[in-house]
Amino acid sequence: MAYYAQLVNDTVTEVIEVNDDITNGAQFAHDLLGGEWVQTYMDNPNKTYAGIGYTYIPSTQDFIAPPPEPEQE
Repeated sequence: MAYYAQLVNDTVTEVIEVNDDITNGAQFAHDLLGGEWVQTYMDNPNKTYAGIGYTYIPSTQDFIAPPPEPEQE
């Protein structure tokens, strides 16, 4: 399986799984659901797997996690 993250202003809003039989998963996701999609990798130690709220960095084609929310007292 391959994984794709939907981006809105470089922020991940959804992550989906696409069958490996699909040649261009990002285009498939765009055609099916609309929006901008980029691949994210669950099993690549050099890349961060995307989650909702993560930020996509186009220059590195990687994601960074959002900062942790402050603890409530």
